[in-house]
Amino acid sequence: MFCGLQDLHERLDRTRYDTPLEDSQFHYGFRGTELQKIVSYWRNTFDWGKQVETINRYPHYKTNIEGLDVHFLHVKPPHLQPGQKAVPLLMVHGWPGSVYEFYRIIPLLTEPGKHGLDPSVTFEVICPSIPGYGFSEAPHKKGT
Repeated sequence: MFCGLQDLHERLDRTRYDTPLEDSQFHYGFRGTELQKIVSYWRNTFDWGKQVETINRYPHYKTNIEGLDVHFLHVKPPHLQPGQKAVPLLMVHGWPGSVYEFYRIIPLLTEPGKHGLDPSVTFEVICPSIPGYGFSEAPHKKGT
């Protein structure tokens, strides 16, 4: 079992659900009966292994910038022609968001020839998680 997954399962198992008012639909908030269905799927059916495999498709790193640990992906092109240099490309997600937004385009940028695109322009992609998102540390004070 993956790190933290047992803890998540235990917390999900301890969840207390409200009893919705009769025929209230979602007028008074999210219905506990619907939440139970979602939690059951997440707890018993969801393929956590596949998600871990997907997340780990690209190399992850952390660096410290002005006292904050910042997570980032750094994906280098696997194949360059002799003398060819990759163009560095910094891709930053918005708020709210995550580096996962870029997972489908990264291969097109780092291996364009493999996807029917012009291989003469190939990118080296760096995708930081903005502070407080993904695996980046949240700021501890206002400002920088």
